Amino acid sequence: MSIQRTNSQSRVQNRHSDNATTHESNESTFKNNKPIPTMSSNTHMRTSNGILLKKSQKLLQSSEQKRQVAHDKLKLMRHIFTNISNSQSMPVDRLTDALLALGHDTRKDINYQDFLIEHELIESSGTFVGLLDFEHYALLVLEYEEKLHTEEEALRRLDLKIAFECFDLNKDGTVDANELSTLMNILGLPITDQEAKEMIDFADHDKDSLLSFDEFLVVLTQISTIDVP
Repeated sequence: MSIQRTNSQSRVQNRHSDNATTHESNESTFKNNKPIPTMSSNTHMRTSNGILLKKSQKLLQSSEQKRQVAHDKLKLMRHIFTNISNSQSMPVDRLTDALLALGHDTRKDINYQDFLIEHELIESSGTFVGLLDFEHYALLVLEYEEKLHTEEEALRRLDLKIAFECFDLNKDGTVDANELSTLMNILGLPITDQEAKEMIDFADHDKDSLLSFDEFLVVLTQISTIDVP
């Protein structure tokens, strides 16, 4: 990723405001277990320990979706935040530790640096700056987990595409009933030739008795053991 360097002093001044703002309770930002953006989201607040970072524009947009957060999940995130920070704010460089406690080893994520840059958590030099309040931290956790889910689904789709193409013998982008039956068996979902024909009848929108890759994905969505977008 190409990163345009700017004057570090002006950038820090741009990201951090010296004007203090009233800090609302972090717990109130999760009404009915849903992250809710607050009036303080667009401003920085100076504390005795440092400066709370504002949320990135991307994070603010994501928070507007008001994703449902299970009570147990929210409780676990709060527990981890408290154990790491021992205060109302957490140094941004400890986000890695928080994610690890949630089962996400960022050392294995080659895109983690991009995630930090995208959400304005590090300077272009790679230096961590500022603090996170609980709401900011929780939204970042949810955003990171959504990123992982999207990447996993993309990899799963790629694996299925490769398998599909292996059985597309004439490379015309389709498989017939016999090829579908063999493919499903390879995927650990054995079906009979008759079931293969029924699946094709169900998903074959152009009625050519063949399945394209997209039609093949439609078939898989009907099978509960595989979740394909």
